[in-house]
Amino acid sequence: MMKFPTALTWKRVRLGPLPDKTLGQLMKITLRWVDAVVFDGEKVHLIEAKLRSDLGAISQLKEYKRLFYETPEFSLLRDKPVELHLLIPYEWHDLIAAAKREGITVDIFKPAWFYREMGWELK
Repeated sequence: MMKFPTALTWKRVRLGPLPDKTLGQLMKITLRWVDAVVFDGEKVHLIEAKLRSDLGAISQLKEYKRLFYETPEFSLLRDKPVELHLLIPYEWHDLIAAAKREGITVDIFKPAWFYREMGWELK
């Protein structure tokens, strides 16, 4: 989390209420996981990373925000403002515009391994 070097960070975090034990394995399938939760001392940041253009990431992040408030492990942070972040490897103009309309911050992170794999030049 280079953008938040000194913040509390949790990676691959289950969000929502605790699973009902009577439903067993079914609940494991329906759980929702955000890529990262960061608390910088003032705000909570929910971060979802995508390697491919996916407009569904917008609704996914909005659902994660709703579920954050139902997550018992984060009950002490429920009164903090929550910001949504979409992390993508290059500029998808339609996705960026749609995310911004929903108040979602879009960050571009260009991992060298991804660019090599795609055969692209890293600029």
